[in-house]
Amino acid sequence: MTAVVPHRPVSGVWTSPDGRVSLELRADGRFVETRADLADAFTGVYVLVGETLKLFEDHGAVISGKLVDGRLSLGTP
Repeated sequence: MTAVVPHRPVSGVWTSPDGRVSLELRADGRFVETRADLADAFTGVYVLVGETLKLFEDHGAVISGKLVDGRLSLGTP
């Protein structure tokens, strides 16, 4: 039998140290990335299971990351 681990919805905005990029995670499971020169640069859905975050961009890109103690780190899958 396989255990199902539910997605944990969160909401908040994380901003890069230089303030040029922000990522908003919404409680409805959607995300919006805004860049200094482009509002809504990337949009899509996210899944957070434990500390592991996956962003599924509307046009197919996938980004992996971690959300630990309110700190967000992103990388590639």
